[in-house]
Amino acid sequence: MHISLSVLLPLFSFLPLLAKASGAAAVPSFADVLYWPLGASQPSQLARISYDPLSLTSTVVSYTAPDSASLKESPDDLVRIGLYTTTSSSKEWVGSLATLSSIIGDTDRKPTIQLHLSPSREVYHVSVLPSDSSVATNSPEIKLISSEAGPRPHLNRPIVVNPDGTGPEEVVEKTFFQKYWWVFLIVGFIAMSGGGEGQ
Repeated sequence: MHISLSVLLPLFSFLPLLAKASGAAAVPSFADVLYWPLGASQPSQLARISYDPLSLTSTVVSYTAPDSASLKESPDDLVRIGLYTTTSSSKEWVGSLATLSSIIGDTDRKPTIQLHLSPSREVYHVSVLPSDSSVATNSPEIKLISSEAGPRPHLNRPIVVNPDGTGPEEVVEKTFFQKYWWVFLIVGFIAMSGGGEGQ
C-alpha cells in the first residue's frame, strides 16, 4: 500500500489546528524584570517570571532581592524598574521610577509586581506596588493586567433607506417651550389663584 505525499501534506497541515481546538496548553512566556539604581551603569535582574497570557497565570522562576550595595548606588532611595522590549530594530528599555524600599519590601512581605500586557499578549510595562497580602512570602506576588483593544468605529456602513428611496427621517429636537409648557401652566395657575387671597 503506497500513500501519496500530496495526500499526507494537507493532513499534516491540519494538525496544529486540531491541537489548538483540543485545548492544548500554550507555551509559557517569560519576562525578565530588572531594577536599575540611578548611580549604577547597568541594570540588575530582580525577577524572572513565567506567565501564560491566555489564562493570566504566572509563576516566579527566580527572584533576587536588591542587596545593600544597591542602597549605596541609590542615595535618594530611587531606582528604575522595568524591562527590555524588543522592537523591529533593537532592544529598548521601558521602565518607571520607584523607591528602593518599595522594591525590597520588608522581612514579612514582598512587593507586588504588575505586568501590563498589550492586546497582542506581550509585556509592555512593569510597575511595583506595596504588598497588600498579610501572608509572609519570600518572593513577590505577580499580577497580570490585560489591556483590551478599544472600540473600533463602524466604517462603510450601508445607509438604510425607506422603500420609496428616501433617507431616514431626522428627529427634530423640541424647543424649550415645547418640552416644559406644563411648568409655565402650573406657575401661571399658582400666580392667578394666589392673587385673590389679599382681599
